[in-house]
Amino acid sequence: MWWGVVAAFVVGTLGLGAWLRWALAGVGGLPVPFADLRHAHSHLGYFGVLFPLAWAGLATVGVVTPGPRWRWFYALSTVVAVVGFVTGGYGPVAIAGCTAVAVVWGVHAVALRGHMRRLRDPVGAVPLGVLLSLACVPPVAVFLRSDPPLALGFVSTFLAGLLLAVLVPAALASRRISPGPWPFLLAMAALSALALGVAPTGLTRVGLLAFGGLLLVPAWSPRLPLHLRTVWAAVALGLVALALGLLPNTRPVALGAIHFLVLGPVLGSLAPVWLRRNPPDGVWWVGHLTWATMAAALVVQGLGAGAWTWTVAAVGGTATLVWWVGVMVFQLPVFDDDQTVDTRSTAEGPVR
Repeated sequence: MWWGVVAAFVVGTLGLGAWLRWALAGVGGLPVPFADLRHAHSHLGYFGVLFPLAWAGLATVGVVTPGPRWRWFYALSTVVAVVGFVTGGYGPVAIAGCTAVAVVWGVHAVALRGHMRRLRDPVGAVPLGVLLSLACVPPVAVFLRSDPPLALGFVSTFLAGLLLAVLVPAALASRRISPGPWPFLLAMAALSALALGVAPTGLTRVGLLAFGGLLLVPAWSPRLPLHLRTVWAAVALGLVALALGLLPNTRPVALGAIHFLVLGPVLGSLAPVWLRRNPPDGVWWVGHLTWATMAAALVVQGLGAGAWTWTVAAVGGTATLVWWVGVMVFQLPVFDDDQTVDTRSTAEGPVR
């Protein structure tokens, strides 16, 4: 049942994203404000997809994760938050759901504090990464009415902080890859989140440059298949280009980079330990091409390209949805010759 819930969150996130992309391309309308659906899309992706998959990845290397009761409470809280965003934007219902989600994150962060004693353990960055990201929430509430652009900047920093300081370390840890001492990883991730959000200054761009360099470590790791090493390298070079000013730090460019980081290296690293049957490498290459198409369209859009980029981004988003639906179908027992569930064993026990 938990697998089914997460699968529904995956399809829901990608479906909302494709819908928004087509709306931006001028195909069809939206029944609710665009901003509310955008918040529902991003929060469902982070809350309902990335964190559960990060827990699945961490469990394979013996890291404690929330138990069944916490997970079901978390799933319900995620649904409440998303419904709240769709029906009322940043209103009381969405805030209540997000608060409940944050409680689960906080409890789990406390449980991971022992990893902070091991400097080369990427999981050591996760507890403080959660706290630093959550520190962006109060400014969002304060400036939401008085200064919406500033509030949006803090939202971008919050989401980038979760991705760079929590989810990327979890993805690396799940593959037993360490890019160096976690305090340095955390500091550079925090500066990068500021650079991509509320404070794109010279200092934060230096942090973004260093963080991009750290992501070259998984790009060279023999632990990863070639398709994963390639997308880690692409993200690393893209962040370096942003930091050096070779790419403009505009919203479309940042969105393209973040979407590719999420769909490529992060999900590519975490999904195989969650899926019953990992797609062949050739299928992963096709997937990377689909979200690279969407990300590239966003980047080119940020460089001033014409309206055609909206359509290309929508096509790439739809192809991404179709790819993941195909992967979900590929998990059904009918594809198993012996009609049994595939389990993969690790030193810590079987992983389902």
